[in-house]
Parts: sequence; C-alpha cells; structure tokens
Amino acid sequence: MRDGSASRRFPSPAERHPSSLPGPSYNARRMSVRLLRPLLVVLALSATFTAIRGRELFVGDETKYGQVVREMRATGQVFLPTLQGTPFTHKPPVHFWLIDALTQVFGLYSIWSFVLPSLAAYAFLLWVMARHAGMLAAFVCGSFAMIWASAQTARMDVSFTALIALAAFLLERFFDRDDFRALLLAALSIAIATLIKGPMAPVIALTLFLFESLRRKRAPRGNYLPALAALIVLPLLWVVPAMLRGGSAYTREIVVKQTVGRAVGSWVHRSPPWYYLTHAPADLFPWFFLAVIGGIVVWRAGNPRGCFALMWLGAVLLPYSILSSKLDVYMMALLPPAAVVVAEYLRDPQPRFGRLAHRLNLAMLALQALIGLAGLTIGARFVKGPDAALLTLPSVRGVFVTLLLAAIAALFVVLVIARTLVASSVAVGLVPLAMFAYLGLVLTPLANELASTRPLVAALERQHVPGGDIAVYWIPFLWTHDLPRDLEQVHYVDPAQLQAMPPPAVIATSRAHANEIAASLRGYHKVDELRMIGKWFDVYRR
Repeated sequence: MRDGSASRRFPSPAERHPSSLPGPSYNARRMSVRLLRPLLVVLALSATFTAIRGRELFVGDETKYGQVVREMRATGQVFLPTLQGTPFTHKPPVHFWLIDALTQVFGLYSIWSFVLPSLAAYAFLLWVMARHAGMLAAFVCGSFAMIWASAQTARMDVSFTALIALAAFLLERFFDRDDFRALLLAALSIAIATLIKGPMAPVIALTLFLFESLRRKRAPRGNYLPALAALIVLPLLWVVPAMLRGGSAYTREIVVKQTVGRAVGSWVHRSPPWYYLTHAPADLFPWFFLAVIGGIVVWRAGNPRGCFALMWLGAVLLPYSILSSKLDVYMMALLPPAAVVVAEYLRDPQPRFGRLAHRLNLAMLALQALIGLAGLTIGARFVKGPDAALLTLPSVRGVFVTLLLAAIAALFVVLVIARTLVASSVAVGLVPLAMFAYLGLVLTPLANELASTRPLVAALERQHVPGGDIAVYWIPFLWTHDLPRDLEQVHYVDPAQLQAMPPPAVIATSRAHANEIAASLRGYHKVDELRMIGKWFDVYRR
C-alpha cells in the first residue's frame, strides 16, 4: 500500500547495511562499502581544491555579497547589513555573519572567507545523507553537478539545502516513531535555514508535513507547541528588531517586495508553473534518468523511505513552481530527496529493474561522451559573437576532451571489466566531476578574466586617479584578492547622484546603460573598454 503501512516490510537503514548495493554476494556489498567511503572523501576534497585554485569572486551575487561584508566591516552595521548604505533586504544576515567572522581570520580579500561556509555545508550535507540515508545516497547527492559546483561559491544555497535535508530526515523520524524531540530539532533546523535564506524553509517543511500526513493518513498526536515556537520565535528574534531599526521602508521592503513580491509579482522574472519540469534534465544532471525511473519504481513498490523522499521532493517542487520568481538554483533543495530515490532504487531493484538501471547508466555515460564530441566538432556553430572564439582555445577544447575521454573510459570499464550496477552507478557520478575538476584547475585564470571584476579593476588602475574621484554606474561591485584599497572609495551612483556630485575625473558605465547618464558624460571622452560576463563596459575621463 502507498500509505506507508504496507504488509510487505522493508528493512530500515539500521537493519541493512546503509551503503550496500544489490549484488550477488556479500563480497559485492563489501566492495561497494570500500568504494563509496573514499569516493565521498574525493568529492569533498575535489570541491575544496578547485574552490581555492586562485579564483576571484564572480560577478553577480558573489561580488554583491563581498560589498555587503565590506560595508559591515567599515560601518560596524552587523545586525542590519547594508548595501551602499541601505539595509540589504534580499537575504537574512546569518550567511553574512559567517563570512564576516571568517574575514577576521583570513582577511576581507581572501577567497577562503567567502567559500568556507559553502564547503563546510557541503561536507555537512554529505554527513547528513550518509548518516540518515546511507553512503550511496550521500554519493549520489554530492555528485549532482549543481550541488558540487555550488559548494565552491560564496552563496548560501548549499547551507540552506543541508539544513532542509536534516529537517526532512528528522520529520521522517517523527512520523515513524512519534518522536516529538525529533520534531523540535527539525523546527530548529528550519528556523536556522530561514535566517540563512528566507521564508521558503518553513514553507517547504510545512508542505512536507502536510504531504506526509496525507500519505500516511495520520499525524502523531502530542504537544506541537515547542516546535511551532522554535519555528516562529527564533527567526523573529532577528526580524522584529531589524524592522524596528530599519523603519517602515525596510519593513515594507522585506514584507511586500521580498516576500509577497517574489511570490506573485513579475519584477524579477515570470516563468510558467512547468518551468522546473522542463529544466529537470539539467537540474538533476547526471542522475536524471535514474531519478525518474527510480521514483516510479519505489512508489509502485511502496518503499517507505522512497515514498517519503517523493513527498519531500514534491514539497520543494510545488511551492517553487507556484512562485513567480524562478531560478534553477532553487531546485538544489530538491536534489537530496532525488538522491534518496535513486539510492533506494539501486539498493533494492527487482531483476528487471536492476538491468534497466544499468542500461540507464550506460545511456547517461554515452550521452556525456556525445556532449564532449559535439563540443569538439560543432559546438562553435551554436555560440554567437565574441564567445564563439573561446571554443577554439586549446584550454577550452580541453574541457570537451576531458569529458569525452572520461566517458569513453567509464564505458569501457563498465562494459568490459566491471559489468555491474555498482560500477556503472559510480561512473555516472564521477565522469562529470572529471570535467568540472578540469575547469577549476585549468580554466580558472580565463574564468577570472571573463566573469570577475579583474578586467574592470585593471582598467580603473590604468587611469592613475584616486578611487574617490571615480564614479561607476551600472557596474558590478569591485572585488579581487589584490584589490587596491584606494578603489574601495569608488562611488557607486545612480543618474541623479551623478548629476548632483562634483564631476569625477573618471566615469565607468555599462555600455547598455550609458544613454541613461548621457548628460553627465558630456565633456568626457572614452579612454578604455572591456568585456565582462558577456557585456561591454566603457571608461570615460574628463
């Protein structure tokens, strides 16, 4: 039955070895244990090593967060972080507090200060998955391309995902054992996640609680008040004082724009409800095939852990699909339950479905080989403008060579040497990492030139004027590990501020928005131009 009370009893993870894969013998299961333990270490170390390989913060949220932390240190406004002197309402403060604390150790312009929270969260997520769902689920989760790549960023998505995962497993324990202590711990985890990324954490948790109650046709009876109090009161310990200190404008911003506005407005981006379904093959790469088939199999079989994971998956997908604002990175919270589904499917496939899983693994490896081959042969045809020339660089072509060779080698191993479900599953997770490791180890200097503010910093330095005599409009916030301290004084202005201030010696602007400050640019001549993140920027001087 699908309500979790099936007459067929599935062994719990505590009753079976949590990292075993289906195999013909005990030795095969022991082989999977010996294989998965070091692979989890490889995942963690590979993410760490590529994260610190001389990279800068990249333009976007990372450089914005760098500016938020810089202002926290300069003004002492720790409780209410600011951006350009205005309270920063896009995200709660805990992530910035962590970075600020790390800057006291490593410095404001060390990449360690910004990526350590994500790296630590990645290691914590692997531990949570291994502890509650087994090492196989941990390996699948850690090898999702989105999670592995995000572990090396200055963003808070991996921390949010890890806390949601912990809360979900605690909710499962609560339903299984009527354990209200587990419910309280889940509420605390959700409350911390709320202070890291916002109110979607309790939305996901409450939706999961509802779905699981409906699936089981019951909810444990007892005192829910402590858990509800933790869920509500802990975030309010920051939110209420922040609104009092920030004033009515700040309150309106976080309540109306950042909460209601993101849900129903179109000021960010509007996408249809099926947006994430069409993006699922990329978001769940490289485990999409097994996640889809595995979901069908575990649901039909009534696998309790698998069915719970499907409820968890739906509790993430449904609320985010309803929201007007949609980004693929929001689906990171969906990947841990997808990993559980894949692991449960691989652990207990019936003979027919075991063969299907192996064939799907081979299909994914073949697809990765085809992607590498296409990138080498016809990739430039699909890229327009200056970026097309990048695909002709030997270092960039090496990305596709690495993917192609890794996929071919994996296919050879699983077709000739180790024709087992264990080998093909491990290969599916490892082949993309070979490509991503190449990106981190070889292409970091190129990425810095294309995606960080290093070209802009160099252009401003060439003007040999004090930072306080430079105004920038529609320009990313400056951050490089060797940023001249004088450039911290650069003025980030809007058109009205630019007209009101004394004419600066240098003005830098996005070319696409230069007409908006045309009046202020009279009397200036262009002295430099540069390209970042695929866009052109110009430097003007009096």
